[in-house]
Amino acid sequence: GEVYGITRVSRRPELVGLLAYGVGGALVARTATQVAMWGVGPFVSFTLLGLHSDRVHRKGGELSPTKEAQTSLFPFLALMDGRQTWAQLSEELVPANMVAATGLAGLFTVLGAVRPFWTTFGRKP
Repeated sequence: GEVYGITRVSRRPELVGLLAYGVGGALVARTATQVAMWGVGPFVSFTLLGLHSDRVHRKGGELSPTKEAQTSLFPFLALMDGRQTWAQLSEELVPANMVAATGLAGLFTVLGAVRPFWTTFGRKP
């Protein structure tokens, strides 16, 4: 069919990835300004970009009414409201890719938690 893989989770997975990066920045923010910059700003920007992209693809014929009815712009919404099934998604997932993604996420978490010594140069205690 027209809907497979990651598009079962979201029509715009690249924007979801960028939004996740922004949310991560917001979670480590220390001021309201940083939260607005890294949390609110990316959420609004990527939501508007996704809506605009849907409009352009709909107008150009790349987003069919069937695909639009079966998927969601927001992650996991189509799976939660029953337009997609978890069973179909799990059949299409590649176990090796899931292991690699989990390993990289763990590695980046460890690297982020343990600050390299060179990031403290120039700072006074």
